[in-house]
Amino acid sequence: MKKYLLILGFISCCSLSQAQYNNWYFSFSMGGSWPKSTYANSLASDKSSGYAEKGFSLVIDATFPLNDHWGLKGMTLINTNTVDNDGMQKLLTARVPSVISANDPSKFSYTSNPWMWNALLGGPVYTLNLGRFYWDLQLLGGLNLTYLPQQKLQYNDPANKWYYSDTNSTSMNSSFGILAGTAFRFPISQQLNLKLGFDYYRSDAKVSYQQTRTSQQADGVNTEVLAKGSYSIPLRMITGTIGFVYYLN
Repeated sequence: MKKYLLILGFISCCSLSQAQYNNWYFSFSMGGSWPKSTYANSLASDKSSGYAEKGFSLVIDATFPLNDHWGLKGMTLINTNTVDNDGMQKLLTARVPSVISANDPSKFSYTSNPWMWNALLGGPVYTLNLGRFYWDLQLLGGLNLTYLPQQKLQYNDPANKWYYSDTNSTSMNSSFGILAGTAFRFPISQQLNLKLGFDYYRSDAKVSYQQTRTSQQADGVNTEVLAKGSYSIPLRMITGTIGFVYYLN
């Protein structure tokens, strides 16, 4: 719910500003995203591995031109990436504490959500008018909100009086994000352009986890924390999007 309120608030601010000027333009684009660097790795031996796969990206932005070349842009960026579940499960299985006697692999169960992160960005954009199309160069920075995959591994053998669990201890992480990119705008009519965008985005996400063993006791249930840990994953992403630009004048 918070992410939708942030997006609606951003769009509302843009709408209020657009009422004051007649040369604003805004765009809506969507396309694919490709994870890079260790964000795309699936190595259990590398704690910075993100196990991220190709995903989906959506961009909503508004720009106020200051002159023929320079402008100020505000952007909402929404991105999701599926998770390499086989690789992630191998990681969680490999770090099971030695005090856990998990002798039967079939007793493991695993669940995970996709990576998702939203960003509210702002910064300058430089535009070249090349006659048949416009070429934009932009550098934006701002708040990044990452919704972690919430991976969970359990070992539950009915023959035992306990079960083991490895889960995320946080669901969301905030950080600074920066985007560098370019876009090409092709006029269709006086107020409408076709837009092709290519961006490189980078941020970081901190993942915290907790390993527990829950045992059945004579006087009830006892949960024992076996280990805790955290590590940082660099979010590195290339996106390619297509959409439309609408001019107010």
